[in-house]
Amino acid sequence: MADSLSLLDQALFLGEQELQALAMGDVDTADENASRRGNLIAMAWDKREGVELDALRGKLLKLQNLQGLLTEEARKLHASLKSELQKTKKHSVRLQGYRQAVRVKPTHSQYVSKQG
Repeated sequence: MADSLSLLDQALFLGEQELQALAMGDVDTADENASRRGNLIAMAWDKREGVELDALRGKLLKLQNLQGLLTEEARKLHASLKSELQKTKKHSVRLQGYRQAVRVKPTHSQYVSKQG
């Protein structure tokens, strides 16, 4: 049955699109492609009866290599986001310091009446 192999080919194609989406930082598209890829792999696994084992093994090894690339790209994206969050936090702390430095302090007390 070539149906299982064609499903795995579609999963490989979606995995490559997912890798491109991760490289561009488009996490939503990558998530959708990952879900669809998982469904295709599950369907291919269910229909594996009668498929030549060497061909099936070859496709699964390609998927395994692709998964390694996806994991590596996701880790890079995670590190990048973590770095940006840390920079934003430092910037926020710096701005908070400026805010305290330029805050106008009243020269009179609100408890002392000037009228009287």
